Amino acid sequence: MSYEVPEPILNSPHEEPREYWCLEEGREPERAPGRRPPMYYYRPPGASAEEAPSDVVGTAIELKLVSRIRERVKEWRASGWAGVTRTTLELLQYWQRDGRRHRLFFAQIEAAETIIFLTEARSDFRQGVNVPIDEPSDDRKEKGFRAFTRYACKMATGSGKTTVMGMVAAWSILNKVYHRSDSRFSDVVLVVCPNVTIRNRLQELDPRRGEAGLYQTRDLVPYHMLPDLRKGRLLVTNWHVFEPQSVQVGGVLSRVAKAGVPVRVRETIYIGEKTTTARGRRYLTPVEYDRQVAADLLDVVEEERDDSGVIRRVTVEYSKYVESDTKVVSRILGREVGGKQNILVFNDEAHHAYRIRRQEPEEDEEEILGEEDEAEEFFREATVWIEGLDRIHKMRGINFCVDLSATPYYLGRMGSDTNRVFPWVVSDFGLTDAIESGLVKIPQLAVRDTTGAPIPGYFNIWRWILPKLTPAERGGKKGSPKPEAILKWANTPIAMLGALWEDLRREWEQFHRDDHARRSSFWFARTSESPR
Repeated sequence: MSYEVPEPILNSPHEEPREYWCLEEGREPERAPGRRPPMYYYRPPGASAEEAPSDVVGTAIELKLVSRIRERVKEWRASGWAGVTRTTLELLQYWQRDGRRHRLFFAQIEAAETIIFLTEARSDFRQGVNVPIDEPSDDRKEKGFRAFTRYACKMATGSGKTTVMGMVAAWSILNKVYHRSDSRFSDVVLVVCPNVTIRNRLQELDPRRGEAGLYQTRDLVPYHMLPDLRKGRLLVTNWHVFEPQSVQVGGVLSRVAKAGVPVRVRETIYIGEKTTTARGRRYLTPVEYDRQVAADLLDVVEEERDDSGVIRRVTVEYSKYVESDTKVVSRILGREVGGKQNILVFNDEAHHAYRIRRQEPEEDEEEILGEEDEAEEFFREATVWIEGLDRIHKMRGINFCVDLSATPYYLGRMGSDTNRVFPWVVSDFGLTDAIESGLVKIPQLAVRDTTGAPIPGYFNIWRWILPKLTPAERGGKKGSPKPEAILKWANTPIAMLGALWEDLRREWEQFHRDDHARRSSFWFARTSESPR
């Protein structure tokens, strides 16, 4: 069954979708009126096409909360956004006014409107709309941590998530400046992202950047409001800063000086030729290991030995002295923010930030997360990120948190929730919707091969290649696959894609030649008929 359609783009990027392609297993694509229902396809963890060929796509699950919110937002919009402040009304009208030089995409307006709706809409419109909260574990609650509100906007990559952050940030800051006592709004905004590259790109969200800022380049704020917008503070940081740092007193390690807050740490240490840290692993020489154990710096929980009785790795516990929660939060927010509370948080690429409750990975988790080092980094990132937000909420209060991601799913270590969408998703404009609205490029996939498998082998080239590599070609757990081994297998699907692109290039070239010939013929006919 082919899922290719003759006309992928059906809608304007600036208007609510009016039709969509209905794609169902075993049926030809059908053009349907209205808007695609918000849904995702769930496959149980570890399921594969080979084991369950009849369940390749997965089970379609409707996002009922999103459906309900969509309808309510539509009614609320038709009412003239009943219940909002004058500041909010001016912004909503400004974003959607006729004659804008930079028209905003419908996906952007809907995401921002949804957040505003959940905050400001008149109560009768919000009746029955209950967004689940992200509860900490019981042991975290005993330490004073509380749940905070999260709203997730599911938006395809390329549909303009940064602009949505700018719209919501401007709405929140300006309302707080004009309505100081209204706790629904915040004039301190914290943006958390995965890496330095994204952090640098998101600096355009800072209201103090003037003409280089997003608010002017994308025309998000009326000119007379710009001075007031600059009264707010917006910080962009990476999740890494959330990790409590070891304390030093006068150049003496905290473990010796016992300064800071003691925490009990469990860690796996590898016994090697030198004492070092590499790729997230800690190594000790046998001599250094024995010294630390003898000095009661390490409590050994378990030792793993090889066949000859030599220790290869150990699980240990030890006390570590780190910054207090107050110190961590003060370091992150800095002096500029001071003691301000009620902070608005954006999680960019929010699929990295969720609570991992299970202590042990499932049997199939290595396939989901990759090698042991990758699984450990996955666990660390998710844990440091969300626990950092817990600290901020505990010390300063998070007004609410907006998660933005194309894939707001639990990716692993969540038991039956693995591969399921975050329950606090409140808006959905996914990849297929973005393609049908002309927002993003149409992905070119190698969907044909000669195997006849339910899912073509080349659909996910990386997963298709890995099982074919020998242990030496994979490079072992500590290494990386050899490039020449990857290219040996990747050559065929790459060549296939190249051939498809070449065919398309020829079609375009022929179209332009024919079009040029038509225009030339028309021009010649007109000039021949004109009087001399």
